[in-house]
Amino acid sequence: MKEVMLHLLTALVLSLNGVAPGYVNTFAPTTPTTTTTSSSGTTSGGALSCRGSKYRSIDSSCSSKINPTWGKADQPYARLLPPNYADGISRLPVMANGSEYANARSLSFNIFSIDETRDPNNTLLNIFFLQAIANDLNQPANSNDVVQCCANGQVIPDAPSRCYPVKVPADDALYSWFKIRCLNYVRALTSPPKQPGQPVQQINSATSLLDLSFLYGSTVVQSNTLRAFSGGRLKTVRRNGGEWPMTDPAGCSAEVNVCYLVADSRSYQFPMSATVHLIFLREHNRLANQLKLVNPSWTDEVLFQEARRINVAQYQYIVYYEYLPRILGRTNMLFDRLIFEGTGFASDFNPYQDPSSLSEFGSVLIPFMQSQLPGSFDFYVNDTIQSVQLSSMTSKLDTLENTFSSIFTGLLTQTTNLLDSSFSIQWKNFMYRGHASLGQDLLALDIQRMRDFGFARYNDYRTRCGLNRFATWEAYSTVFRIACPTTIDMLQKYYSSVDDLDLFVGALFEEPLAGSMMGPTFQFIMKQQFLAARTGDRYFFEAGGQEGSFSAGQLAEIRKTTLARLMCNAFPTTSQINADVFSPISADKPAVACKNLPSVNLALWRV
Repeated sequence: MKEVMLHLLTALVLSLNGVAPGYVNTFAPTTPTTTTTSSSGTTSGGALSCRGSKYRSIDSSCSSKINPTWGKADQPYARLLPPNYADGISRLPVMANGSEYANARSLSFNIFSIDETRDPNNTLLNIFFLQAIANDLNQPANSNDVVQCCANGQVIPDAPSRCYPVKVPADDALYSWFKIRCLNYVRALTSPPKQPGQPVQQINSATSLLDLSFLYGSTVVQSNTLRAFSGGRLKTVRRNGGEWPMTDPAGCSAEVNVCYLVADSRSYQFPMSATVHLIFLREHNRLANQLKLVNPSWTDEVLFQEARRINVAQYQYIVYYEYLPRILGRTNMLFDRLIFEGTGFASDFNPYQDPSSLSEFGSVLIPFMQSQLPGSFDFYVNDTIQSVQLSSMTSKLDTLENTFSSIFTGLLTQTTNLLDSSFSIQWKNFMYRGHASLGQDLLALDIQRMRDFGFARYNDYRTRCGLNRFATWEAYSTVFRIACPTTIDMLQKYYSSVDDLDLFVGALFEEPLAGSMMGPTFQFIMKQQFLAARTGDRYFFEAGGQEGSFSAGQLAEIRKTTLARLMCNAFPTTSQINADVFSPISADKPAVACKNLPSVNLALWRV
């Protein structure tokens, strides 16, 4: 009883310090599924049990022993607020007056501009590293069967019930020229309500922990297909002096012209995103090779698990101490206890914290951050710049190996667009077009997914974030980063009142907080997501006193990590690199020699 009271007191203290998000968790048990730690697998009653282990599970079960399913793959998302379904269960949201929300394509085309203003402070690596994080934490479940809701650009009559296509207006300025009236969208898979009258719950196929699931997989079966089962390594082949994933002809499609054996095909959506995957793939095998030299007696299993453990720790350190401070502001992160100064362990693990990924993070905040993505990619060849449209690079992986040095240089040289309310014309009209004149409007499809998930209204999230609600359009306009009466006029055309504003639309126009790239609503969502990912994970790299904790010396070595060092490790022909690869080289931030960057001393892992 004393131990339980201590845990409850700890949870209360942490929540008062902003650690526990207080998710709406109608789908999670309020009592532990099991507390046994003496066995693995399932109990006779079918409940998941946890055994003591130094290593995190592949599917991230048992990240908390209080509820072993928290954070596990193929579990429901967490939410900051209950969904706003019209019938309280699954019917699409409607405005307060009962009318349907505005068409997603109309919002995408008319509300958000296509200006592309470059951000001189952020390299293109930022947005592709973010996409890796998003893939790691978020993958709405869908069936393996391809559900067609549109045929030849037209809505299919009597389409399957899961169809929820974006209907393109007849007077659309672009699609109408090609008689396209439909963009395919299929509603995400859900788990049934636990009790009658409760809302459906969308399922996250990814693990909810920052565990490089896009590299290692989210199931044991998937992970085993990726492992070499020799020396602790992942399967690769050597070509042109470097390691590459094995090819997988079974993964080919009409859209993908080179097929690699990887855990998450989204990692190879672009040659640029494939580069981020390669960094951690090659780092895993480098670590396994070095650990074998340090501990020749270690088995393949131990080498694999230790290499994975270090690789994940380095990745987590980069996410929290290199990448996120650029987005949220270092001072803000210290205040919110997302990061800490000092050399010791963090003591913020909370066994009562559900680390499940927020649906608001993956399906609202990430689409906003795609505004950083330019409409073209710059190849730097022989002191010349050759720009290629983004839509021409989607799934065209034949360029990855042949022009890899140019792709590598482009990621570190080209800058992102500003994070704002503008999206490239490519993103809104031409993605996945193949040989067609027009492609997909990915912003409209993202908005359609938000409706599918039934997110509550913007004003409700303002209240959840501790901010004031807006009663009038004039009051709302005071939070705009740039005052624009035309935008307010357009919003009034699509929303019957300011209280009907979608979360995405309302929060996207907010002025960023001091030191941050985000307004207060998105800042709050981002903060809650990454608080949960660290405080609900007993294997988080800074956690002390846990079965998987590093020694003090090992932790000090992990904190030497930089993404620049990992890129030098992965691409050994690189002699110089940006010390901060998320920032362009400048007079204040000159290139440095790879050999001068600190590296993790694996001698600390000798046993």
